[in-house]
Amino acid sequence: MDLLLFDIDGTLLRTRGAGREALDVAFLRVMGWPDATAGISLAGATDGGIVRGVAARFGVTWDIAVPPPFDVGAIRRVYLEALAGRLREPGRVAACPGVHALVASLAGRAHLSLLTGNWRAGAALKLGAIGLAEGWIAGAFGDDHTDRNCLVPFAVDRARAAGIAFRRVIVIGDTPADVACARAGGAYAVAVETGFSTPAELAGARPDLLLPDLDRGRAWIEALVA
Repeated sequence: MDLLLFDIDGTLLRTRGAGREALDVAFLRVMGWPDATAGISLAGATDGGIVRGVAARFGVTWDIAVPPPFDVGAIRRVYLEALAGRLREPGRVAACPGVHALVASLAGRAHLSLLTGNWRAGAALKLGAIGLAEGWIAGAFGDDHTDRNCLVPFAVDRARAAGIAFRRVIVIGDTPADVACARAGGAYAVAVETGFSTPAELAGARPDLLLPDLDRGRAWIEALVA
């Protein structure tokens, strides 16, 4: 069976900006920085990378090999609290088309895992909001590295450490960054047009398979892992 690594935001679900709002709350409360993420693209980014980008916007930079000069743990704690509150708002979060049906249909036919820029705890909150928190093989998260292109090996190593054998790694995401991440990790790249990038942008990234969404693309993915 194949190892499928699903992105979360824009691929499995949409939160109508809950993550950005929660980050802004955290930076304001911890650092006093207003509208911290304004002008910063979150598409395909890792949470750690966003923290670095926001800090640079406010004139704070540091070498990647040393700890940041402020309390990232505090920012993460406030972010998770704010995110949880927003995800409880009626109508705030929704699964992308076809997600639940696809996950159900792939059970026993592929190993389902995650590859996301979200911190692990944030990923769990978002997936829990659509009833999909359980059943995933430990994958790769924003806790592992600030560079998304470095994440595939984390997911692969964790799957192997769990005794899972697979023939191929497939990354499924909604941005050119997901395609680039797949390429960097030697994986097959599937792109879906349900997130932050336009169909033209996704086509320009040259994924191996480009789908309108996971509903109309379900048969293609099922055939891919057959």
